[in-house]
Amino acid sequence: MFIKKEIFAVLALVLVLSGCSDTGSKDRHDGGTSSGDVSSGDSNAKSGEDNTSNLPGKRAVVEVAPSNWYIRLVAEDPARDMKTASTQLGELEEDDTVTKHTLKSLTPFGGTYLDVVFKDPAGLERGEYKVNFHKYEEGAEDKWHFTVKTDEHNVNADILLSWRGVYVLKPYTDDQNRQRYSEFRSVTNPIIKQMKLVDTVTGDEIPAAINGKVQTYAFNMNGEQTRTFEWVVQTDEVVLPVKRSKMRSLHAKALKKDAKVQYRKIQETKAERFDLTKPPMIKEDSVGR
Repeated sequence: MFIKKEIFAVLALVLVLSGCSDTGSKDRHDGGTSSGDVSSGDSNAKSGEDNTSNLPGKRAVVEVAPSNWYIRLVAEDPARDMKTASTQLGELEEDDTVTKHTLKSLTPFGGTYLDVVFKDPAGLERGEYKVNFHKYEEGAEDKWHFTVKTDEHNVNADILLSWRGVYVLKPYTDDQNRQRYSEFRSVTNPIIKQMKLVDTVTGDEIPAAINGKVQTYAFNMNGEQTRTFEWVVQTDEVVLPVKRSKMRSLHAKALKKDAKVQYRKIQETKAERFDLTKPPMIKEDSVGR
């Protein structure tokens, strides 16, 4: 009887110790010091989430119109799934901006192409250029003329012309005493409200952005290989009919969507015609039977 009581006492002690061990383990896990919590914090940092955005007293950054900036022009032919996005225009405070920060265009390779170039820009030798910067002048209007061009087999194409906001440049000097620029993209900087695209053929004017949203312009090549536009930076805010501009942008997006659907169907049809998983069908010669 005494032995049974001893056995029961030992078992009760084991159960109590086991319960304490489980509770201690749970407390350590819930206490926020485990490696799991640390990795979760690292994940937020990598994803770029700002965990301080809702803290009281945090101020929003107020953007000012820059004196160093550029715009990247994007032309797209959705029906052929072609796009070019390497053309840049902008302003810098440097004295030798025009010659130092201008890049010539290369001749298109092959017979099929879509490109955006500056033809014979002021202050440079005649030719076509992909990058064209002007010297910044405070309080002055500025303009760039550029050309969208395509091959002779695509003169009736519907083209989409867009931009990704304004890239604000901040100059700094590197460890070799050379001037460099860091950049960040913005769709809310005040200078983008002073910008507009002008279609020199139709006279249409499109604001660069409306309510913080960059616009897209759709046009047809109208049987020509080239189409010329003008990019304008006014001294004041661009005031144009918003409803008409929004309709143009919606039309461009719908055109892009439809063209992509058609292009996908064409590619699927080609894939079906040239299915390498199926052996070719060869008809027997009736004479050779």
